[in-house]
Amino acid sequence: MKKGICILLSSALLMGTVPVYGDMAEVEQVTHTYRAEVGTKNFYKDDVLQTLDTEIYLKDGYVMLPVRTFFTAVDENAQIIWDREKQLATVWMGEYRILLDVPKNKIQVEYGNVNVSGKLEVKDGRLFVPLRNWQEILTRCNYEMDEDSIVWDSEKGEAIVKVGEYVINREQELAKTEITGEGQKPVYLVEPTEEYDSIQNVGDGYFIVEKRDNVGELEIFDSTGKVLATFAPGTISRIGYLGEDRFYIYKGKEQPQYVVDANGNQLFSVPYDSLRGYNEGLALVREKTENGYRYGYIDTEGNLQIPMQYGSARSFSEGVAPVSMSESGMGQYGFIDTKGNVVIEPKYRSADPFREGLAHVQAISGEGFINHQGEEVVPPQYGFVSDFQNGTAFAVTKDRQIIVIDKNGEEVRKLLELPKETSYFYTPSWDLLEVEYPLGYQGIYRYYDKNGEISRETYELQSRLSEGLSDVLDKETGKYGYADETGNMVISPLFDEAERFSNGYAVVKQMIPNENGTRTVKVGVIKNPLMR
Repeated sequence: MKKGICILLSSALLMGTVPVYGDMAEVEQVTHTYRAEVGTKNFYKDDVLQTLDTEIYLKDGYVMLPVRTFFTAVDENAQIIWDREKQLATVWMGEYRILLDVPKNKIQVEYGNVNVSGKLEVKDGRLFVPLRNWQEILTRCNYEMDEDSIVWDSEKGEAIVKVGEYVINREQELAKTEITGEGQKPVYLVEPTEEYDSIQNVGDGYFIVEKRDNVGELEIFDSTGKVLATFAPGTISRIGYLGEDRFYIYKGKEQPQYVVDANGNQLFSVPYDSLRGYNEGLALVREKTENGYRYGYIDTEGNLQIPMQYGSARSFSEGVAPVSMSESGMGQYGFIDTKGNVVIEPKYRSADPFREGLAHVQAISGEGFINHQGEEVVPPQYGFVSDFQNGTAFAVTKDRQIIVIDKNGEEVRKLLELPKETSYFYTPSWDLLEVEYPLGYQGIYRYYDKNGEISRETYELQSRLSEGLSDVLDKETGKYGYADETGNMVISPLFDEAERFSNGYAVVKQMIPNENGTRTVKVGVIKNPLMR
């Protein structure tokens, strides 16, 4: 489900020092009442009957509720993935992941175990969890419950559950992106097959696969489906793509041993402990020293083009690369060209590769941007500033205002003013901002793009976009398809797993159930219909 990890950029959490969010008037708590009638299909939320196609029952003194009904009643956007073979359910409620393991009778929320009361059970093909466990599950997902939140009326055979929820009190609701349409049949490069145990889309039209029958056998094939190279079982342990039609090979050690071309021909050995991908014909390499590490750059033939003389370094972009002249790799960042000449004075605490003609730098005064002449076109004055994408960037001022700026450093718009108790997160590949209000066990979230606040539904869709398409779960079938940024289904939901698109292709999986309760996993590759 989650295909990325947010980067924590600033945190001033004051948990426990203020009451229910103190002076934050826009955050309020509402309480919902859930009622379950044992021996019936009657399950209510605030006296509204919920969809339920199997009876609620008692077992060992516990009220047994179906997982899907309860989760979707609490959060209509909850996503449940059921692994029939392993009898393992994975549930996403916003930012929170819940694992329900029937054989182990185990419940985990995020990375913490829940003390399970009673036993999880699969009945009539549905997963049931004793009601008593919902108190800790929901509390860990930022809902307000205590020991008195669940009341059992033995005379009526009825359970009452009170669940408090934090919500943002807005003047008007945010628009929710809804998934519509049925989509079209996928166009396959590789139809789902049992032949492969895994397929990696590594870019530039190359794929690395591991055979299922011959464990340890690896192949490279291209976007025509042609197998270019085969590595017999036991000959190598790992292979990865470097760019420039070059692949690195591991043979069981902690560092790559040599580099091959797409046909598997060995080109040169790697006498370094780390080798990163090629950018603009040069790859960053690292060697260990007595005091730390040293970095340099090699060409596509393995020749050392720029000596191992930097305390830290990044890849080339727009003809230059950020490097640290400090022996420790901390501070003294400047930029070199592809000949190793210093072109921008090393004076920054940190620096990132150029993007859209500007490079992000950090000085004592804050964060900002320089151009290729080394001019500080956006003076280092912000507590945080994101990369520029499509001409704009997020910036956080010293007085905790989040704004959008242009390449001249001019404010385009103000998004919000951060209270002291909030944290903010930014993920470059999504170009979206997430703000957390620390309430209860964890917090509630607000989401922003460059134009302002967006709904969680819109955020979830946009954060999974790759080459114009986002993998989305169809709640009716439990299968994944792909929708565009407007929510229009483009590729029909036929898959149990669906990866991001890269260079026009995405890896997908189908799980085919067998009569003995096991399943057959088929792996394939589909084409992006938006790219011609």
